[in-house]
Amino acid sequence: MMNRIKAPALAAIATLTLSGCVGDLLDVDNPNSLNESSVELPAAANGLANGALVEVGDAVSYMGLSLAVASDEAYWTGSRDAWGQLDQGYVGDPLNEFTDAAFPQLGEAVWLARKAVNVLKGHVDELGNAYRLDRGRAQMFYGIALMITGESQEDMTFSDKTDAAPAVGPANMFKVLDDAIAQFTAAIADFEAEGKTELAVTAKALRARAHMSRAIWSKINPSATVGGAITYPAQALSDAADVLAYAGTSDWYYNMNYSSGSRSSYLHGEVNNRGEQQWDPTLAVLTGSKTGSKGRTGKSNLDDPFAAVAGTKDPAVETALTQFGAAQYSPITVTSARLMHLILAENALASNNTASFETHINHLRDYDAYDSDYTYTAGNAVQALQHHRRVNTLWMGLRLQDMYRWGLKDPKWQAGAETVKSAGQMLPITIVECRANPYLDNVTCASINP
Repeated sequence: MMNRIKAPALAAIATLTLSGCVGDLLDVDNPNSLNESSVELPAAANGLANGALVEVGDAVSYMGLSLAVASDEAYWTGSRDAWGQLDQGYVGDPLNEFTDAAFPQLGEAVWLARKAVNVLKGHVDELGNAYRLDRGRAQMFYGIALMITGESQEDMTFSDKTDAAPAVGPANMFKVLDDAIAQFTAAIADFEAEGKTELAVTAKALRARAHMSRAIWSKINPSATVGGAITYPAQALSDAADVLAYAGTSDWYYNMNYSSGSRSSYLHGEVNNRGEQQWDPTLAVLTGSKTGSKGRTGKSNLDDPFAAVAGTKDPAVETALTQFGAAQYSPITVTSARLMHLILAENALASNNTASFETHINHLRDYDAYDSDYTYTAGNAVQALQHHRRVNTLWMGLRLQDMYRWGLKDPKWQAGAETVKSAGQMLPITIVECRANPYLDNVTCASINP
């Protein structure tokens, strides 16, 4: 039986409320009212870390959908034109209603996770190691929030509630990924000190992804440089090896989980319930209802180019379809043993270690019981890397960067779209922030008159 390790269940943190007085009628002492200082108490430590996880789960879902539609993972089929704009490759419009809706979700996740880290650091410093595990969890969740920011955003601000902060600047967004790596490193130290091997392995798998994305960032900025394989830092390779040693042959993964008791997945709700988007038809043929309570199901429509029998559909897509499900509570994978094999395979190819490259690709194929192994040739290696990355990172928010670095284009992209004329451009700071942040001038928000 496969050892599938999942994220802790999302648990909601108590809502912070501000209450005022309107006459004597409402002048009461409500024992259920909480202010911000309440969640800073030691007794709320675990709830604060869990609250950060809730917000980070929202950000993963919101940002993941925007990136999927902009890439060739999702296809706009609904009635809202702003999704169609993303589908055509126009990723840079700060007025797009859906990226504008996603931006605050990302900002809230970063803010609350950072808040949790700072509060829990104070608890450890003042009260001792009883709060070290929750600090480690908060650092891991903050690392995820920063990692998703660095992967998805062209630029970002890190304001503190009503205290505005200037934009990082597109040229400096790599620093956000560096900060994510630092948070994962701190989390690993706490987990190892607490003897929490599973959590330490999870944080290493996340750190390996952050290192990978940091290297890819350098390939697509300031504009995309089309090339083959990338070499990754030694720490990423060591982390990936540690994760695989822990996982063995199991199809190990770390997911953001959603449920009726916490939050639903915005991504799955839009696809499975509203039918505003669907799986790109190059990936899957839909067999279920477009809208309604039945959700949306499908079967693989992507050929395995290395199959023993030509025309065999790729079984990794079937695995992803099964996980995607037909409702709004399906999980989203953030890191996995599959991603570790991909990191090690790509580094091996870039280092001309063709035997190791072939081995890691075939470990990936073993997960889904392909009908044949892959055999390396100089002519098919980059194709093998591209194909296996596509089918093993579905809905993880990584596809658009891969399309940029390999010069791949979605047929739906328009000639005037940023994905075509400014390859490498990611999602912008949107109107909701442009109107509220006095540091954002006409350069940062050039197309807006706040």
